[in-house]
Amino acid sequence: MNEISNEPLGYKIVILTDKKKHKHMITLKEKGRFSSQYGYIDHDVIAAVPSGSVVYTVGGGKTSGGHPYRVFDVTYRDYVMHIKRQAQIIYPKDTAAMLMWGDIAPHQNILESGVGQGGLSMAVLRALGGTGKLTSYELRQDFADMSKKFISTYFGYSPENHSIEVRDIYKGIDGVYDRVLLDLPEPWQVTPHLKDALQNGGMLVSYIPTVLQVKSMVDSIRACGYFDEIETFELILRPWKVEGLSVRPEMWIYNHSAFIVTARKCIPMEARPLPEAEASTLPQGEGGEMEEDGNDSNEESFPL
Repeated sequence: MNEISNEPLGYKIVILTDKKKHKHMITLKEKGRFSSQYGYIDHDVIAAVPSGSVVYTVGGGKTSGGHPYRVFDVTYRDYVMHIKRQAQIIYPKDTAAMLMWGDIAPHQNILESGVGQGGLSMAVLRALGGTGKLTSYELRQDFADMSKKFISTYFGYSPENHSIEVRDIYKGIDGVYDRVLLDLPEPWQVTPHLKDALQNGGMLVSYIPTVLQVKSMVDSIRACGYFDEIETFELILRPWKVEGLSVRPEMWIYNHSAFIVTARKCIPMEARPLPEAEASTLPQGEGGEMEEDGNDSNEESFPL
């Protein structure tokens, strides 16, 4: 994102951090003003300095000398964690894993379902870098409208390679995609549609809150027969405190938020008949008949 001084007011989002590391996310506006217990700072003052600078409050009683705030451009993590939540979000630690395990890259055609507030959509669009296409299915009109607003506010525009359709993915999918990302209560209802809707070699990534949902999803993936390399994992993030001689884990931790299930679309492996030359070398009993030892040597088993 651009430097603060190059961004027009009304579009630029910044993070202000005080000495106690408390963060405030604000959108700079004409004649706007940021106020806190320490006083106020006019938005045009913030807009005039580059990212990483310090600005000082005016007023604030006993702190009239001015309280410092560090100004930074908003990051993806800042934005997602500070927006007013009206739907459950996918936390950045999980979003990062979904992008990597899903091998999200430019020029791909990607389907997402369960948009919520659009946090995952924004991460995918950043990875696409203005190329490819992201199609989002969302069942609720209010969530579709809300996510459009959050996405356009973050980027400062509505990405041309993104479309949101209000529809039920459980009833079917239009088109063929390179990647499919799901954040749904019953993602196993989608797997039958992926036989034709996901390219062979394509990746399926599903974000699932509970272990019972995980079992249902993995069972459905295995049963359909056209997925391989199935993985299930969760991410625990433990921060560390490093200050002088104090080097230890923090007293808090980013614990379980959800499970991530990934799988890769494949062509089912089928048993093949043995070539004639190979079949002629099999052991035979008297009269040229197969030996009856309870083991038919003319059969091979193949992993499915």
